[in-house]
Amino acid sequence: MLLILAIRRSQIDFTRPLTTQDMTPLVVKSRESWTGEDIFAEIEYCKEQLGSIIYATTDGSSTLKKALRLANIPHVYDVTHAIAIMLEKLYKNDEIFKKLTSDMGKMRLKLCCGQYAHIIPPNQRSKSRFLNLDIISKWGMRVINVLDNKQIEKEERDLLAWIGELKPFILEMQNIMSAIEKLSVLLKHNGLNQQTYKTCLKVLKSTPNSTKQELFNTLFIEYLDNNMQQRTRKKETLLCCDDIIETIFGRYKNELNQNPMNGITDMALIIPAMTSNLDEEEIMKVIDGNTTKQIKQWQKDNLCDSLSVKRNKFYNMDMVGCCFSK
Repeated sequence: MLLILAIRRSQIDFTRPLTTQDMTPLVVKSRESWTGEDIFAEIEYCKEQLGSIIYATTDGSSTLKKALRLANIPHVYDVTHAIAIMLEKLYKNDEIFKKLTSDMGKMRLKLCCGQYAHIIPPNQRSKSRFLNLDIISKWGMRVINVLDNKQIEKEERDLLAWIGELKPFILEMQNIMSAIEKLSVLLKHNGLNQQTYKTCLKVLKSTPNSTKQELFNTLFIEYLDNNMQQRTRKKETLLCCDDIIETIFGRYKNELNQNPMNGITDMALIIPAMTSNLDEEEIMKVIDGNTTKQIKQWQKDNLCDSLSVKRNKFYNMDMVGCCFSK
């Protein structure tokens, strides 16, 4: 599914994160796949209807970046996904990190059904694992705190002792995660401008010095500089967070989980509904002003066949000409 949400520059409130009601859906369409050229065509149609698009914030997908490049629209990289890429550069090939995550997995398998299951590490998601690295650092810090300050059974201490040996590594990771939390809150709530840029630099400067912290600082400043170049006005404040589109997709997927075989159907229309103020008057207006015929036409124009439709077509065709006898 391709989803494009928009908001007028003058309507952005940079004292808080965006809400679903702030956004206007421009495109909700599904295809078997999307190319940069396909998305470019949709963007051009939006421009014809609305006028110029100042910039677009995305997760950095190469397909989306190509479409924006073809449309000559500045691209702002979502801060959350950008940070995940930075953390991947820091830790993906780090031998200590690989051993840490491997031993955490072994510990979960070994203890999950025994009397010490209460001390096992959390299960880190395999997908987007560097978006959720704080799960490891927080658990590691809790273990270190227990080992340093709490009376526990000898067996529990022995099982967790290996984490204590990695204390410097975990402390460094936690310092980086702490800086990331401050930077993320600042940019997600207040956007990127001259003032927040300077505040980010102060946050990075105040972090304890280490090799990985220095590399992270360099990568993050590069991210800030690249996005600052996308401003069309000197005092422009940029939206550099796409959490709102992730939120809408998350709510949409929760609804789909009730019937996963259906895939993308006209249920996709709940996405624009999420951005509306659905009071009684609005709901009655929509019901009275739209027909089933119009919805079916929208489905024909904007959606490809769902998995359920494909399944029905396949098996119905297979049954033609068959007969059964007892």
